[in-house]
Amino acid sequence: MSLPPKIETLRRASVFNKKTRKRAIEKLKKDKSYLMKCLKEDIKENIIFRNYEDYLISVVLEEENKMQRFKPFPRQKAFSSKDFLSYYIQDLKNTPKEGKIRKVGVFDTETTDITGYIISYAVVIQDMEDLSTKEIYELLNPEAKISEEAFSVHKISQEELKNKPTFKEKKDEILNIFNSLDMVVGHNVLYDFGVLKRELERINHFPNVIDIPIFDTMYYAADVVVLEKKKMPRLEEAIAFFFGKKNINYHNALEDVKATLKVFNKLLES
Repeated sequence: MSLPPKIETLRRASVFNKKTRKRAIEKLKKDKSYLMKCLKEDIKENIIFRNYEDYLISVVLEEENKMQRFKPFPRQKAFSSKDFLSYYIQDLKNTPKEGKIRKVGVFDTETTDITGYIISYAVVIQDMEDLSTKEIYELLNPEAKISEEAFSVHKISQEELKNKPTFKEKKDEILNIFNSLDMVVGHNVLYDFGVLKRELERINHFPNVIDIPIFDTMYYAADVVVLEKKKMPRLEEAIAFFFGKKNINYHNALEDVKATLKVFNKLLES
């Protein structure tokens, strides 16, 4: 039975770091006997795994006596991102320190238009242990025209970009950033991944960057942020709900990722 896109997006968040995920999956490929025992015990009607790959990894760590495996939960609870968030936080707390996500990168782009190319991108990398951060911000020459509508939003002009590097010139640097992360965080980050995919396809490059775990603050905040009308919260609405109205230069990629990081950290306190 297929699940709504909201749930599938929520399920992409991982509590495990890249090294732990890779090691556990490699071990499972060699011996699935303990996993099959666990699945027989855990799979019942109307349940859902928060993240099935995380479940697999927790089974490996349980077999190694490092933690108890994650349990599935009632399917109906998955329809509330508030419930989903509580399960994520619980799983994160139950994960041994050496296995937890350590390096997350908050990602955002600004583009020539809604289906266009990148003119700026930003990543704030946060160490989840000490909460230290590193900021990356870059303007790019999109080699395409910026629409008037897009300019009215981000205020980045064609003239400003004419001597900037192209995406092709920065591609390896960008991909190396993603390869260094345990998880990518963003507010409607699937849109930005779509932009990144479009840029890569334009230069005939097809890596699986979209396969990285993601934590989308828009989806996770959907049933946490209270609005007059039930809908997915915009970033500024999430900030206002948690912190009050702030004077932030929204639609600047760096300012947006710094605001998104605040929302992400606040959600994990819930």
